[in-house]
Amino acid sequence: MGVPGVHNCRGSFLIPRCQLRQCGPGASSCHNSSQIRSSLMVAGSTCLLADLKLHLYRKLHLCNDSDEAQLCALALLPYQVDFVKASVSRVKELIRLMMHWFKTSFASTTEENKFRRLPSSYTVELLTIYIWERAEKPLFFSLVQGMRAVLKLLVRYAEIDVVWHRHYHRKFPIFVKVYQKHTRLFILDPVNPTINVCDTCNAWDEVAHVARRSLLKPLFSRVRAEPPWLFTNDW
Repeated sequence: MGVPGVHNCRGSFLIPRCQLRQCGPGASSCHNSSQIRSSLMVAGSTCLLADLKLHLYRKLHLCNDSDEAQLCALALLPYQVDFVKASVSRVKELIRLMMHWFKTSFASTTEENKFRRLPSSYTVELLTIYIWERAEKPLFFSLVQGMRAVLKLLVRYAEIDVVWHRHYHRKFPIFVKVYQKHTRLFILDPVNPTINVCDTCNAWDEVAHVARRSLLKPLFSRVRAEPPWLFTNDW
C-alpha cells in the first residue's frame, strides 16, 4: 500500500516507442540516444530524491531518538534551501529587506537580554513567502506594500498559523501526529513536518512592539493598502 501524498515512481519511466527505435539518418522525429540517457538520468534522480525524502519522513515518524531525528533534519536542509530559492526575484528582495529590518531595528544583545532569541532567518523567509502567497503571488509589487504587510502580520503574531503541503500530504502520518497537537503561534517547516519554526523565538512580544513602532514611521504611516495587499486592511 502506498503512502498518502507520495508518488510511486516505479513504472513511471515510460519512453515513447519511437525513441527506442534505431534512428537512421533523417529520422528527425526521434531523439538521439544521448538525449534518452539524459532523460532517464533526470527521471531517475527525481525518483531517488522522492524516495530519500519518504525514507526520512518515515524515520522521523517512528524514531524516538533525538540524535537520529537531528540527522534526519540535517538531511532535509537542501529541500529547505530549494523551497526558498524557488521564490521569484521580487520576493527575495523583500526577504533581504526584512532581514535588514531585523538586524537594524532591535537592541543589541546585553547581559539583561542575553537569553533573548529573535526569529531565525529561515522563519523570516517563510513569513515573507507566506505573505506573498496571501497576496496571490504577484510577480511585481511595491516593496513598501510588501514590507508593510509583513510588519502588520508581526503585530498580530499570535494569529499566525501556516502550513504548506508541497512536500508532505495533509494525511501523511507524521503531519497528522504533529498538527493534532499544534497551537498558535505556528509555522510548520514546509520540508520537515516535525518542526514549528516559530519555536526558535522567545521574544515575539518584542518583535510585535518594534513592528508596531516601525509602521508609525513616515515610510508607512500614510500608506494605504493597494491591490493585491487589500487583505491587510482587516489587520
